[in-house]
Amino acid sequence: MFILLLISSLIVGISLGLLGAGGSILTVPTLMLLLGMSEKSAIASSLIIVSLIAITGTLAALRQKTLQLKIVLGFALSSLPAAAMGAYLGTLASEGMQTILLIIIMLLAAAKMSLSSPVSQPHSVHPAKLLVAGASTGLITGLVGVGGGFLIVPALVIYAGLTMQQAVANSLLLIALNAATAFATLVLSPQMPEIEWTIIGVMAGVGSIAVVAGQQVANKLNQGLLKRIFGIFLVLVALVLLVKLFWS
Repeated sequence: MFILLLISSLIVGISLGLLGAGGSILTVPTLMLLLGMSEKSAIASSLIIVSLIAITGTLAALRQKTLQLKIVLGFALSSLPAAAMGAYLGTLASEGMQTILLIIIMLLAAAKMSLSSPVSQPHSVHPAKLLVAGASTGLITGLVGVGGGFLIVPALVIYAGLTMQQAVANSLLLIALNAATAFATLVLSPQMPEIEWTIIGVMAGVGSIAVVAGQQVANKLNQGLLKRIFGIFLVLVALVLLVKLFWS
């Protein structure tokens, strides 16, 4: 059990550190497939794990002075209420529905990472579009327990005019805020699923170390190739989730 927990923590932390966006999408599948958690428990646990790990990545961004708090607050204006709404809607969803939605999101993320060209040039600021992107990301975070960085980063580049480096750094803070808001909503809900704090503590601790390690080597790797490989891996994990869902 401990070995599986350690492997799970390393997978989530390193992938988040390497990619800066999209890595946290593996948290829920890892909790379900490797640690045998139920759908609801995995999503609730993922929210707090992702939030804690993302905070660690945010601290590095603070030291590098790449955070744009005005942009973060503007994005959070719509993403935080949407994250709370997504978490509430998740409590009403029947068993299996959130997993199906997660599989769809994983396949879309895989296609985006594998096929699309990187967003490299900052565009002009579009406040209205940024609010829409924030609401969409927050809703997804609350519903299925993913950070949504693969949506946040391009939105910050295209609609907020940030560079890729700035967008990745700021996405970690937004991931932490959205996930924490969704988790707080679940805690206040009478449908709060049972969670194991030991697992959360180990995954958050090991994952936080792993995310820093991933950040250190990220610049030395071919990001395009890395995202294509990760996209293929996402497809495989999504298929395993699908088989598990219908097999059970």
